[in-house]
Amino acid sequence: MTTLAFNTKQEFVQCAFETVAKIVSDQGQIALDAMTPAINTEKCLSHLAFVAHEWSYDPTVIDTYATLYKESNSELIEAFGED
Repeated sequence: MTTLAFNTKQEFVQCAFETVAKIVSDQGQIALDAMTPAINTEKCLSHLAFVAHEWSYDPTVIDTYATLYKESNSELIEAFGED
């Protein structure tokens, strides 16, 4: 087991935001693997990035996940339709 150490609460919360984004992204990947758009994942990640920004944390990593889902979802919708 790896032990994580943080120097400040800011570092801890930043890591928590990014870890939650990874968990959400990993779960959404199941839908993409099934060739189904992961719209809820995209929305969740976008909202999580918004909250991180509003709380003065760096949303860059979360925004990256959200952008990847937006692009993947758009590609799947274009190829297979929305339903």
